[in-house]
Amino acid sequence: MPVNSLSRKFLEKIKLPFFLICISLSVFLLLYFLNTFFLIKNIKIESIEKSFNGIEELKKRSLIFISENEIKEAIIKKNTGIDKVEVEKKYPRTLILKINLYNPIVNLLTSQGYFYLSSQGEIISKSKTPNTKLPIINYYQKLNFQSYKAGDFLTFKDIKSTLYLIKEVSDLNIVIDNVDMNGVNMILFNIGDKKIIFSSEKDTGLQLYQLQQIVRQFKVEGRQFKEIDLRFDKPVIRF
Repeated sequence: MPVNSLSRKFLEKIKLPFFLICISLSVFLLLYFLNTFFLIKNIKIESIEKSFNGIEELKKRSLIFISENEIKEAIIKKNTGIDKVEVEKKYPRTLILKINLYNPIVNLLTSQGYFYLSSQGEIISKSKTPNTKLPIINYYQKLNFQSYKAGDFLTFKDIKSTLYLIKEVSDLNIVIDNVDMNGVNMILFNIGDKKIIFSSEKDTGLQLYQLQQIVRQFKVEGRQFKEIDLRFDKPVIRF
């Protein structure tokens, strides 16, 4: 068989593999170039002055190959007390983050200290002493201080209902001193020498509506109350 014929057959055999290798190499080089060129170099955080975990690790990623959801999840997973993360990509190498934090709204008394809780039930931080600017929840069954860490969420239905009530009552410009949770059917708000009693078994929205109506009426009439008990179908008011 002539040499030229053998050479042509050999070239025919290697042409496709060689072509595929060239294509693969070209794609690899292109991806490498894009990854390197768009590697995150600058991260600007529009938030309060606080350091966040996981920020430096983002600089190992390429702006073009990481999604906004990945960035949000990475930051929320490695930090506590984060409400929302907004992400803006500024090509070629800058990442702008706007991080909103939960603020604690209450101290929860535990076996050996206090949990500072957000309105969502997240433990923002733990302390041996209460935050004096926040009301205290006295829960009928004290939680173990050591069994929880910052970033954990409390899922107890009665505690979550109480947190919601605290937020809504505070929005009525009522300053709460402390809250006694003496059982499933009694959530007692102490407000100076006044008391407001809620039930965790009665519809929360209805109780808040009834309270709003009473507070507005008393403001118009210039009257004061000693106790409002919202556990019943018709609220009981004591003067």
